[in-house]
Amino acid sequence: MAFGRRVWGHAASPPRAETRRPRRAMTGARHTETGETDMNKTIVTRLSGAAAVIVLATTLSACAGGQSVAEACKIAQDELATASSTISSDLSSSMSKAATGENVDFGALFQPVMDGLTAAQSKVTNADVKAPLTAFTDEFSSFIQTLEGFEMPDVSKIDPTDAAAMEKLQAAQEKAQEISTKSQEASTKLGEQAKKLQSVCGA
Repeated sequence: MAFGRRVWGHAASPPRAETRRPRRAMTGARHTETGETDMNKTIVTRLSGAAAVIVLATTLSACAGGQSVAEACKIAQDELATASSTISSDLSSSMSKAATGENVDFGALFQPVMDGLTAAQSKVTNADVKAPLTAFTDEFSSFIQTLEGFEMPDVSKIDPTDAAAMEKLQAAQEKAQEISTKSQEASTKLGEQAKKLQSVCGA
């Protein structure tokens, strides 16, 4: 990430420093904006992996292991299918926003799925289904917590010569990198839990 820096001329020639400073600041801004856009794209790409696992988890079948198990699987399937019905289009919209440098509320993107999992948990009582469903929900909850409170600053409103603003941007980028890494890890863990849930439900 390239940051805009103050460029001061020698004490004997202040006029030249004044003519150079705007050009360097603009260059820093362009570099900063490009870095933010790339990071947003990376995050959305990683989050797509988690979304794919969620969609996979909605393919639970009505199990053939007894009525109570079948009912529990149907509840989990219905709640998850409803909660994740717009996840693909929402991700597509987020990708478009990230490509132009717009802010993306990553936490809100997956909150409906978290709500659906919570609803399913409250309705499922069959122990065989509840155990893997709870494990999947817990893993997803940890993933959501990683996204809470994250907001990438609007680069178009940042003055690259403002040290405080640039420090805030750097902190946001570090958080973005952390989210990117944890999203990839979450995709793997959620996939493992989804397979266990599908195994019980005979999908």
